[in-house]
Amino acid sequence: MEEKKRVGVVGCGVISEVHIPLIKRRDNLVAVCDIKSELAKKIGEENSCNYYESFNQMLEKEELDVIHILTPHNIRYEVAELACKKGVHFIIEKPLAHTYEEGTRLIDLLKIYPEIEATVVYQNRRNKSYIKLKDELKNFKCGKILGLEATVFWRRDLSYYESAPWRGRKNESGGGLLINQAIHTIDYLQDIGGEIKNISGGVLRLKNIDLDIEDTASIKLEFKNGIEAFFSGTLCNFSNTSISLKVYCQNGTYTIRDGQLFLNINGEEKILEKDEKGEIKDYYGASHEIEIKSFYDSLGNNEKLYLPLSESLKSLKIITDIYERGDLK
Repeated sequence: MEEKKRVGVVGCGVISEVHIPLIKRRDNLVAVCDIKSELAKKIGEENSCNYYESFNQMLEKEELDVIHILTPHNIRYEVAELACKKGVHFIIEKPLAHTYEEGTRLIDLLKIYPEIEATVVYQNRRNKSYIKLKDELKNFKCGKILGLEATVFWRRDLSYYESAPWRGRKNESGGGLLINQAIHTIDYLQDIGGEIKNISGGVLRLKNIDLDIEDTASIKLEFKNGIEAFFSGTLCNFSNTSISLKVYCQNGTYTIRDGQLFLNINGEEKILEKDEKGEIKDYYGASHEIEIKSFYDSLGNNEKLYLPLSESLKSLKIITDIYERGDLK
């Protein structure tokens, strides 16, 4: 029987509610850490493990095999660098970093420590609906791709930012809608579309005007293969509605929405695949478990079953390019 890994969690915010149960199903949760000492204590006691306020102290005192980095975006490089120095593998929640430059630095860091395994959680690539879609497209079931369209229409009130103030500060989060909520959807577009020829777009702040991040955006992508894509998103909608991804092909249109893959041919729509429901929040989906298992199964093996950091850099590049194109309006 394979020996269980000793695991630590850095950051005890909302997403830790997804990671911690999955860790405990297969490995040993040894320690948790959060700069909010009361939160770290609460999560530690609930899970019968050690708890720390400082990740430096946790990595110094504990003998860990893996850490899950679930922190505000701007300190992920700092945590990853120390993990590398201590010989600890790591999983980072999306995004890779709060800027493209820092994401590139993180990838370069692994060139110095090639023995370290690392991945970013892009769990939506593991969704059954997306895997089925990629298979359909690969085999040209409806002919060539003509264009792509994606939307994220959600709602985030001021209370969302007050509960975790770093989310509303660009120097800590890197941005708003694009980097925090829409990054998975933008990853879909670039993963299907391929190498990018041109990017255009812009961001707006229509609500919560005291924050310095965007809540609304539109992006036009042109790919070298001739495919075009359009993204539209906002956090000002009346409610959280399903993300939508449409792939227009010569002989039909594929749509991912409400956790299902649909195919429409000549006005007749049928369901091709359904995703499993997430245990915590539906829009997280159920694929975190698959993503995390793939990473752990890769440790000590020659076959890398997880997403390399370089893949996560592609969507981050699109987002930061849009941010650099002009001031927030």
